[in-house]
Amino acid sequence: MSVESEYGADELVITDDIQFALESILDTFSQYLSSHIHVLNKFISHLRRVGALKYERTNLIKFVKKLRYFNDSLQISKDTIFQDTHVGDHLESGVVPIASDFVKILEVIDLLKFIFTNSLQKEIISKTLNFDLTINEDCIQTIEDTFKIFVKYTQWMLESIDAQTNLTRLEVVSSALKFAAEDQEDDDNEGETDNIFVQEIIQVQDSLEYCALTTDWDNLLRARLNDLEIQFEATAANWQDKFGKKK
Repeated sequence: MSVESEYGADELVITDDIQFALESILDTFSQYLSSHIHVLNKFISHLRRVGALKYERTNLIKFVKKLRYFNDSLQISKDTIFQDTHVGDHLESGVVPIASDFVKILEVIDLLKFIFTNSLQKEIISKTLNFDLTINEDCIQTIEDTFKIFVKYTQWMLESIDAQTNLTRLEVVSSALKFAAEDQEDDDNEGETDNIFVQEIIQVQDSLEYCALTTDWDNLLRARLNDLEIQFEATAANWQDKFGKKK
């Protein structure tokens, strides 16, 4: 007898398929971290030759160490997350601990994103008058778009099962909802928005639907992550071509 038939079609419980789907999501987030670690390490290597950016290099090294810590934690979570929860337990008991890890990761990446694509770019130009280590607009936009999709998935994985916890609230989502509420009276298209963070999330009906949609999300995350890695590789190649070969 399947878990769905044993507990009822409308039950939200952990199943073998959901465990597998969430383990795949953990791998996807790990790859997301690794892509940042990889490009930052290349950037940090170039910064060794720019004395005026010594402080910025030290700051990025701290971010890399934090991202590596998170990546190691995700690998441990993949091996241990279901030791305390089992097939048939309520879905929330397995989802919330994973989402809590994702929130911590995304909050740090949000801060890193601002530094790496905004303030650091300005510092490079103002301190060196050199554009060889900057990031082009296509790469910056891909970084932003990929981040939004990972945030939206984390929001979905909780709200689609109506998980109630203050430990998994993302600041970027809370801010978006706050601004949307403040602007609602002036909005002629109430209920319609281009802001992905405030778009409505429909609750799932059962474990089968949650599992299927988790797999769909995973495919979308991996597709966006592939775009990001292509941009990162092109950016790193540009750094090497313009700056790395200089004597």
